[in-house]
Amino acid sequence: MTRTITRAVVAAGGAGTKMAPITRIFPKEMLPVGRTPILEHLVGELRAAGISDVLFVISSRKSQIASYFGSGAAYGMDFSYRIQDDGAGPGAPTLHAETWTQGQPFVLAFGDNLIRGAADGQEPLRRLVRSGSAECSVLTRLFPAGNVPPHETLLGAAAPPITGTGPYDAAFGKDLLDHTGARWVHACAARWVLGAFVFEALRECPPRSNGELYLIDAVRRWISAGNELRAVPLLPTEFRFNCDNWETYADAVATLRASTPHAPTQQGASR
Repeated sequence: MTRTITRAVVAAGGAGTKMAPITRIFPKEMLPVGRTPILEHLVGELRAAGISDVLFVISSRKSQIASYFGSGAAYGMDFSYRIQDDGAGPGAPTLHAETWTQGQPFVLAFGDNLIRGAADGQEPLRRLVRSGSAECSVLTRLFPAGNVPPHETLLGAAAPPITGTGPYDAAFGKDLLDHTGARWVHACAARWVLGAFVFEALRECPPRSNGELYLIDAVRRWISAGNELRAVPLLPTEFRFNCDNWETYADAVATLRASTPHAPTQQGASR
């Protein structure tokens, strides 16, 4: 049975310590890329994927987000906000959204990640939402096993990238969690579709030694129990930037500047 997903949770409460000192007074998610805040790019993604209701989980230091986006009426959407100040890790925003999701499947998106599809193709998030009836689906980026950047969240072993026409998504079960000897691996790409199972999975998952709760740990435990998720790899023509550091943020700005045509300006007009 095909899912109808209209709700999304946006995790945007991180402290942004890698981009200090500016993030002490300004949310990293609101930094501009191509004259548009990173988070507004995400709102466009969500709307294109058919999402109408969004819950932003933010810290009390990020009131600028609610001030900028308001009720969502300007986007033809409905926006809500919830405060999370406990610093409990990347799994905590999901738990904060449990009652709001009303037991329905929902998109989880991390607000500091910018994802763009090919100019002539379907947006990756739209493809994820339409990927099927799996209770858990995730966008991934395929990497050679020996060349995974240190900041990536590793899921497990992957088949080699497919060339030509799709389908590109694949079932991911417990046999793929151990990537020893694998040539290719899946790394999670900051966009999930999750069912109600995730709340109990997070509650049962022990935090890491730093006291933080991680979604990937809970999902891997759920897979180990015999469940499967749907992995939906980004295509070579699609890109993702985890803008939690200045280097990647600069790459995102440069890439969008190069790929976006500039409108002609009159003499003396501001750019």
